[in-house]
Amino acid sequence: MSDEVTVTRKYQVTIPESVRKKLSVKIGDKLVVKSENNRIIMENPNHLPDPSDTLWNLFGKPMDIDAVKLVEQSWDENISVATKKRHGENRKEAAD
Repeated sequence: MSDEVTVTRKYQVTIPESVRKKLSVKIGDKLVVKSENNRIIMENPNHLPDPSDTLWNLFGKPMDIDAVKLVEQSWDENISVATKKRHGENRKEAAD
């Protein structure tokens, strides 16, 4: 995303609305301004990243996941483990 802004006589710029919304910049916020490789960078130190952005960075691309199937499998595994534990306890009691 890129927007063009104009520097005023007081060296001020207006942050475009799309950028303000995406980074949750509010009136009175303090931004960190730095220059890197002939670029001006403004960062919101209070900005909490969108969790989905973090996930996309971890996995690289969207994954096709059937969440309902995963939950059902988890239930089946938990039931299976509980059943095995119960049967193990019953066998132990019978042996005593």
